[in-house]
Amino acid sequence: MSNTVTRIISGLILLIMVVASVMLGDKSSLILIGLIGLFVIDELITNFYDQKRISVRYFLAQAFYVLGYYFFNFIQISKSSFSFWNSAGIVLNMLLLAYLFLIYKKSETLLTIFRATSWITGLVVLIPLLCLSYVIHLENWKLYLTGLIILNFMVDTAAFFTGKKFGKHKLWESVSPKKTIEGAIGGVFFSVLLTSVFWKAFISNITPYTILFFVLIACSSQVGDLIQSKLKRQFDIKDSSSLIPGHGGVYDRVDSLLFVAPFYAFYLMANFQ
Repeated sequence: MSNTVTRIISGLILLIMVVASVMLGDKSSLILIGLIGLFVIDELITNFYDQKRISVRYFLAQAFYVLGYYFFNFIQISKSSFSFWNSAGIVLNMLLLAYLFLIYKKSETLLTIFRATSWITGLVVLIPLLCLSYVIHLENWKLYLTGLIILNFMVDTAAFFTGKKFGKHKLWESVSPKKTIEGAIGGVFFSVLLTSVFWKAFISNITPYTILFFVLIACSSQVGDLIQSKLKRQFDIKDSSSLIPGHGGVYDRVDSLLFVAPFYAFYLMANFQ
């Protein structure tokens, strides 16, 4: 079985899991998002930072994440709380952009800092996933979540097939050797097109402002993937894990989603809350 076929089958299974959780309701969707965070933290600490699951830092990271996620989604549910986390997500993304564009070389000092502060991974993962879980607390959350899924994951899917067919010019070879400019353009185009059709049919009218926002999110999705690619090169690893055949690990699958979630949540809070 080719890697492309394996990737498609795994993708369909993941889609079924997401659809099932959404159909079961908000609680199951919040639980699914919460589980994503546990896997991402596990992969970062064990595979990126090369630390054991029995370490104190691993326990602190997971405990901080679980307590924070549970508290703000099931106990302290308020617009002010999510407003804070959405803003924190924007700040975190600015720091990640600085890392992507300003740190040019592999830094042993930076790697040492990452490993020494690995316990804070719980907070780093908590912030974007609270931004994502904010969507679940909105009245029309199923539509908004579906819009985000189409907008974010269609970028990766369309970029993969467009790049495979037409890709000739490298996007950023030193960070992600397989990505092409043609694939990136195709990913953005088809993502914005399909999301616009869905948005117009089920959520709201499409304006130039809406289209611009979709384009920015689609581009941000690829930036989130580049950030993870750079991290993997910093730590000399190919995939975050081998959990998902054809895709790598959970972090490999949701890296772009973690980056776009704060922007998307901020947009919804400003326009639909």
